Amino acid sequence: MNRQRGFSVIELLVASAILCLVSGAVLGLLHDGLAGTPVLEETTDLHQRARVVVDAIATELRGAAAGTPTGALSRYFAAVEPRRPSDGIGVASAEVVTIRYVPAGGAHTRLAQPLAPGATTAILDNTGCPVSTSACGFAANTAAVLFDTNGNASIVAIGATGPGVLTISDVSAGRTITYPAASEIAEAMQVTFSFDSGTRQLRRSEGGGMFAVADNVIGLTFEYFGDDFVPLSLAQFSDGPFLGSGATAFDADLLRLVAVRATVRLETGVDAMRGTNAVLFARPGSATGGRTIPDIVQRIDVTLRNRN
Repeated sequence: MNRQRGFSVIELLVASAILCLVSGAVLGLLHDGLAGTPVLEETTDLHQRARVVVDAIATELRGAAAGTPTGALSRYFAAVEPRRPSDGIGVASAEVVTIRYVPAGGAHTRLAQPLAPGATTAILDNTGCPVSTSACGFAANTAAVLFDTNGNASIVAIGATGPGVLTISDVSAGRTITYPAASEIAEAMQVTFSFDSGTRQLRRSEGGGMFAVADNVIGLTFEYFGDDFVPLSLAQFSDGPFLGSGATAFDADLLRLVAVRATVRLETGVDAMRGTNAVLFARPGSATGGRTIPDIVQRIDVTLRNRN
């Protein structure tokens, strides 16, 4: 006869207690993981937006002043300027920067005929232009820069192209001088970054259009430096003397620029994830505990490489 022994009540109680403890721990970990997922996702999004902002600004600043084979654009106007093209001469803001350059490999040629003030048709000299192009590589809905040997320069918008012809319009103030035949014309970039505190956006303006680079931006400042990284104040960019003419006239101190620093601060877009600490949160919220996401502050320094 086989004797079979079962479990005692005490053994069952101990086993049940152990099972409850293990199950509780597992469920607790699962709860914490699920509760932490929104924080992780929002943190990832915040860091991604910060990288987008830094890359966008740094990329444009590295190209600033790049010109044609005959020289840098800084011969004619400010390649980096603390104002919008539509702002008045002498205006300077820490929250705005305009960057100008000729893109690498961009279209470039000379005028075949003089271009009078207000004229909307530019006749091109196709000598040396790519054989497969009808307007020397220029394209509609882009910008171009005109400049002559007398130091005059203008940025124009290209509305349409044809065989050896561009239909153009002035980007800002109208041209006041006639550009003689053989004046250079090159594809150009004129990009403005600005901070809109009302919508909390970093905005980019280009070619007459504007779009948001990033949302939930709560601070943007630009600082400027001369030789030996000596700070240059905004007041130095608005007191003259002014060089150039028309809408592209600029303060002579802008020629001293060797580096630009951009500092941007971004916050989470979820109000419930902003805490009460004013040091960590520019716009404090009511969140408490560990499920908060502090603001991110990114700072970049870019040395201008196309000064001459």
